[in-house]
Amino acid sequence: MVKKPVLIVLLAIIIVGIVVAAIALKPPEKKRLTIATAGTAGSLYPMGVAMAEVINKYLPEFMASAEASAASVENIRLLHEGKVDWGISHAETAYMAYHGVGDYEGNPHSELRALFGTVLGYFYIIVNKESGIESIADFKGKKLGVDRPGSGGELGARRILEFYGLTYEDMAEVIYGGAPELVQALIDGKVDGIIFSHPPKSAPVIELLTKMKGKVDMVSITDAEFYKKYPFYFMAEIPPGTFEGIDHPVYFPAFRVLMLATTRMSEEDVYKLLKVIWEHRDEWKEVHAAVEKWVVLEKALWGVNIPLHPGAVRYYKELGFEIPDELIPPEMKS
Repeated sequence: MVKKPVLIVLLAIIIVGIVVAAIALKPPEKKRLTIATAGTAGSLYPMGVAMAEVINKYLPEFMASAEASAASVENIRLLHEGKVDWGISHAETAYMAYHGVGDYEGNPHSELRALFGTVLGYFYIIVNKESGIESIADFKGKKLGVDRPGSGGELGARRILEFYGLTYEDMAEVIYGGAPELVQALIDGKVDGIIFSHPPKSAPVIELLTKMKGKVDMVSITDAEFYKKYPFYFMAEIPPGTFEGIDHPVYFPAFRVLMLATTRMSEEDVYKLLKVIWEHRDEWKEVHAAVEKWVVLEKALWGVNIPLHPGAVRYYKELGFEIPDELIPPEMKS
């Protein structure tokens, strides 16, 4: 007969064994990856959702998700505060945040790192012909519509006005909204002109020019000094006939939208994530025409203007990319 103390010891050993076995068999906790994108109506939110699905499918150690946001400025803040892991941003907003200039004067976000370029964006400048606006300077005293307050597009509108010596105080009125709201405001005659950022072949712009054919025009920015002062923009030529009713060439400031991370992510994690995303591009490229055209591996570094994440450097170098010195992060130079 086994004595009671011995039974207690045996039971304890068995319980400990069961607990140890359970711990050993428990799957490792998944790493969360939150991708901050933009509004649900554009190309970037569905791209983020599709990329998250690919990550979850092929990298089971991650639990990825995409969330809609107010885009560039908010995403920079969320990345800076560690509330998201990846986020999109206009290249100029990322540049200013990283270097601590412009609206980020004295507050450099030196932890930001680039991963790849996504879609292309234009600053559309569209006016009612009856307003008499033929240049940016002519906006003085007019009713202007711009992107939502604090967005990358709204910051860009202020930057454009500032170059020509104007502020919102010089306007008769300033209203804010997303592209569809601004287009409708111009159609309804609530504003004389609108300045906002959106991808090429923007659906709201096409709708506007269809409904107001012959009644609106596009204003160009061709000043070399503008592009010299703001090197994160380049002058994009829109050939005549690209948009219905616009029979002359138009020159808009254009920029790349970047996918960013921070130094909080490990080199290994970023390397694995980029590898799986690009190797399975066929599963997310068709979510939007702009994504299919612009978010391609061959153009991954085009328009990138802040240092890459070390994991991105490793991945692109493996593929034979020549990484410019200015894109090598400080931590890889020491």
